[in-house]
Amino acid sequence: MPKPVGYADVQENGYIDHFFVSGRHPRQGIGKALMAVLESEARQRGVAELTSDVSRTAQPFFHSFGFEVVEQRTPVIHGVTVPNALMRKVLKGSHASAA
Repeated sequence: MPKPVGYADVQENGYIDHFFVSGRHPRQGIGKALMAVLESEARQRGVAELTSDVSRTAQPFFHSFGFEVVEQRTPVIHGVTVPNALMRKVLKGSHASAA
């Protein structure tokens, strides 16, 4: 049975809540393809920007797609500090930004 190699979602407000690519399938264009689908969906919905809470290790990947760090954060989850950043990408040419 085939196993998923990645998944992602974008909420109605443009928040990317999940973005995952299996470590067994690095640098094969899976993340790039997922990001393209998310951005396309957001544009079709008229979303003006994408946002996400991004791990430190994933920040360069998101940056390569035009995301900028809004705020570095260090939330504590179940007693463990999990450094991340709120990142944002303004979607130029979206229906909402053209208004």
